[in-house]
Amino acid sequence: MTALEKWTEDLYRRIGVQQPQQISIEFIAERLNIWVHYLDVRSKSIEASAGMYSMFIDNRLPPGLQRLEFLHELCHLLRHAGTATLMPGKFTQAQKDESDRFILYAAMPYSMISAGILPQLREDAVTELATAFQVPAELALQRIDQIQRRILQGQLMAVMERNEDRNIIHGHIR
Repeated sequence: MTALEKWTEDLYRRIGVQQPQQISIEFIAERLNIWVHYLDVRSKSIEASAGMYSMFIDNRLPPGLQRLEFLHELCHLLRHAGTATLMPGKFTQAQKDESDRFILYAAMPYSMISAGILPQLREDAVTELATAFQVPAELALQRIDQIQRRILQGQLMAVMERNEDRNIIHGHIR
């Protein structure tokens, strides 16, 4: 897991998110003391004072997208300090990118995915993940691709380490 993914898993453990149904605006906002307002504006979040959070969610979006917007803004609220308008563009883009990655981890935590068994067929796995976590199929596909890349990367690293160990044992140090 990445550092952000571990942070997300720790956050969920602290606030008692253990099942996909608990990944809701109401459940998370209540546990983190976030006041959520649904308005005809682009979604944004603010920390009014230390520990006092407010979030404005675009009421023109369907509920599923409102939840993803909430998760995006949650990352900004809990991990990003300062006013974006005063920061360099590359810095604010990096924060936006992190918040987008956070959506994958927060909407479909690895601990919950790994607790079940996904179907072998990719299309079936995407459908099951999208249904279980109430996310768009494209997002479920992104998460499956990400997990598969990490598994492959881990397998490749293990093979490389075994080869290095063999070379050291046989005196072939490069």
